This record gives sequence, structure tokens and C-alpha cells, in this order.
Amino acid sequence: MDRHRKRHCWECRRLCLVCDFTEPACRRCFLSGIECPGYSDVKPTKFKWLIPGRITSRHRVRKRTASDVMDNNRNEMKTTRTTKLATTKKGLLIPQFEILTEAHIIGQAAQYFNSCIYQDLLPIQELGPNPHIYPISATHLKVAATRPDYLLFGMICMTLSHRINRTRSESSSKALAQKFYLYWGLSVRSLNRRLDVKDGQLDDLVLVSVMTLLLTDVQMGTSLNWRCHLDGLHKMIALRGGYKVLATSWSLEPLLICLWFVAVIANTTCPASDLTMTSSQLDEIEFLQKQYSDAASPFMMCPFTLFAQIIKINHLRMRATACETKEINDLSQEAYNILERIHDFSPEEWANSKFSSKADWLLIGKVYQASIVLYCILSLQSLSVLPTTALLQASCSAHGRHLHLLLDQGLASQKIKRFMIWPLVLLGVQAIHEDLATRAFVSKQLPELSRDVGTYVPLMAKRVLESFWGSGKTDWDACFDRPYVFTTQIAVDTSRCR
Repeated sequence: MDRHRKRHCWECRRLCLVCDFTEPACRRCFLSGIECPGYSDVKPTKFKWLIPGRITSRHRVRKRTASDVMDNNRNEMKTTRTTKLATTKKGLLIPQFEILTEAHIIGQAAQYFNSCIYQDLLPIQELGPNPHIYPISATHLKVAATRPDYLLFGMICMTLSHRINRTRSESSSKALAQKFYLYWGLSVRSLNRRLDVKDGQLDDLVLVSVMTLLLTDVQMGTSLNWRCHLDGLHKMIALRGGYKVLATSWSLEPLLICLWFVAVIANTTCPASDLTMTSSQLDEIEFLQKQYSDAASPFMMCPFTLFAQIIKINHLRMRATACETKEINDLSQEAYNILERIHDFSPEEWANSKFSSKADWLLIGKVYQASIVLYCILSLQSLSVLPTTALLQASCSAHGRHLHLLLDQGLASQKIKRFMIWPLVLLGVQAIHEDLATRAFVSKQLPELSRDVGTYVPLMAKRVLESFWGSGKTDWDACFDRPYVFTTQIAVDTSRCR
């Protein structure tokens, strides 16, 4: 190798890293998602070395003015049109830019959202018009300049978390994680200051910000206390007059739909002794159906008829933890009634009610039907509400094999794969009774889904399931040692909030 080949590229020299000398661009730069400046004798003009001891930035954030943000955002929106995309080993697109300073963070978060997240969400529109999927425009950025820090920084955390999970194990993840925790801390401190103000808890933007932090915590997989956000939301909503009062607010509809889904689905993967608000969720079934069943992608595509059965199963599990042995027979009859209603659901009729992509809706309906049959039987057998009979075991096995085939199709679809995480977890629990091929399928699909969707949640699910498979136990409640929430939704639509 000649002297020229032994020279480190300018980016590796700037960061004091060991270059691998690959030409025309080094692999370290490629894996970091940035454009390698090469090995030429002349230093690129954009590079600046710091004078020893000189500090160029601090964690303190200068108060922004609307003109500061807009001047920067106009420049960032121009950059968006010319930014090239690097392709990782998995074929995923990552914009070739670095998040550098607070002055650029807003525009670059928007740039990343439009280049990656929005592009991934676009196929969902083929299922039907969805007003919650849109690119961030200059108008949105102008509005962002007027938003409080707790909401703005929460949005920044969402984009950083997505990028971290998309580039997991690659060299840029550590720097991105440092940025994430910086802005997460700023968001939490700003929110706490707002909550200390009289009537601060009654603000629409505060509600949306808490939900954003909840989803961000779930998405990163680092917080074991995501439920504190959920409890806080319930209390603030009670101060506002309750769900039925807030349901009249058009601006809060996306928040409430997301909140209901997270609260209900989280109860499914939680110890029976630690279920929350199942009675209130049961009481609101008719209200939810009237209010939201016609909304765009309600409850993460789960048919409402089946979603209602999840609520009823959750409530039955809660009651089973406190009932006497002699009362189990009554609960068993309720369980069989729920199971019958799940079987009576017609995915074909539900899909035919949609205006487009009926084949996709049919697949979604079948996936959720098979998944909820498994949830009903397995979770209630764990509490002895349903018996462990040969007939029910055969039913679980048949639905497990059917779900395996359905998920193989669903996870291959750009339109619906992000809605398959909870059904995939259900198959993983059933896999304790199946052959090793089922476990191998679940173990393979979860990391791929994590990278594709940009969230840690599937990796958390993989860890939980593999621990369960190796535990020697087989019942539902042995799988979930604490509350988990398996959803791939990463943000709430805030465009309606003022």
C-alpha cells in the first residue's frame, strides 16, 4: 500500500479515528451515514479544527425567537431538496447529515422526518386517506416556532430515537444517543415548569406533550416507568371533565385514540395483578364505538369489534385475580361467550366495508382475529378461568399456525407491517407450545421490524419472549414479569393543536 492509501480520510482525521482506507470513500463514514470527504492533499473548506480548550457549544439552549427559527428553517428546507441518501447494509435510507447544534436541530429534525419517517408512512395511504400522515412543510415549521419547548423538544427526541434505532450498532448511534438524552431532559424540565404554573395541567399542548414523551420512552426502550406518563394523562383528563368532555375537542382526537389503544393493549402484556383502569375502559366501549370507529386507522387498524373483546378479556383477567374459586365457573361462561364473539367476527364483511385495498384489510382482520383468539385462551387459562382441555389446545395450535402464515404475508407488506408487532408477540407466546421453527420465525422478524420501523419495541419483545422460552414455564402470566406496551406508533399528530 502506498503512502497515499495510508493517509486517513479527512473525517477520520478530524474525529481522531482509525480509518480503514477504503476508496473512494472509507467504510467508517459510510456506516455513519455521512459523505466521506476523501484523502486528498487539500483539507476540505468545510472542516474546522478547534483551538485546544475552546468550547463551541454548551447544553444551555439560548431562547429562540420566531425570526431565528424561521431563518434557520428556510435554509434547512432548501438543504432538504439536495441532500443525498446513504444506503445501509439493510437497504434502509439514511440522510447524509449530522445533527450539530441547537441552531440547526429544528430544521434537521424536519428534514429527517420528511426523508425517512414520512417516506416509510406513505404506503399506509394506499389503505385509504389518512389525514395524520403528511410531510413537515415550511408552514408547519413556522407554527413550530411558536410552540413551547416541551413539545418541540419532544418531537426532536422522536426523530433522534427513530434514527438511533435505524442505525443501531453503527458508529453514529452513541453521538445521537447523547443528543437524545440532552433534548429529552430539556423537554422534561420545560414540561415540569409548565405544570408548576396555575392551570398548566389544563393545556391541550401539555396533554399532547406528555403523550409524546410516553411514546418516546416506549420507542427508546430505556424507561421502565412509561406508566407514570399514562397515569398523569388520566389525572389531567379527569381535571378537564373526563374523556367524554374532551372527545368533543377535534384537536385532541388523535391524542385520545392513541391513548386508548396504548392503555388497552398495554394491559394485555402485563401481569394480571397489575392491570389498570379495566373497569372504566369496559364502561366506555359504546362511547368509543360511537366516537371513533369511523376515524382514520382507529386503534392501530384493529377492528373495533375485536378491540372491544380485548377490553372485556382484560377486565375478566382483573376480576379473576380477586374472585373465589367458586366464582370461576361464572367467569368461565363469560370467557366462552367472548370467545364465541371473536369467532363470529367476519373479516370478509369488515374488509368489504372499506373503500380501497380490501385484500389488505382482509389480511389485517384475519391477523387480529387469530391473535385475539390466542390472547383470550392463553391469558385466561393462565388464571384457570378457561380449562386446559384438548379442544382448546387444538384451537390454539390451529390459530397459531394460521397466524404464522398470515404474519409472513403481513410483515412483507410496506402498508401494514408496522401494525403487526402485537400479533407477532402473541405468536411468540404461543410458540412455547409449537416447534422451534415458529420461535425462529418470531426471533428473526422482530429485529428486522425494529430496524424497518425505527423503534426499540420489537427488540424488547424479542428479549421478553426468549427469556420466557428458556424459563421452563408455559403460562401467559409467566411471560410478562412487569407491564410492557408493544406498539410501533412513534408520535401523535399535533397539527390540530393550537
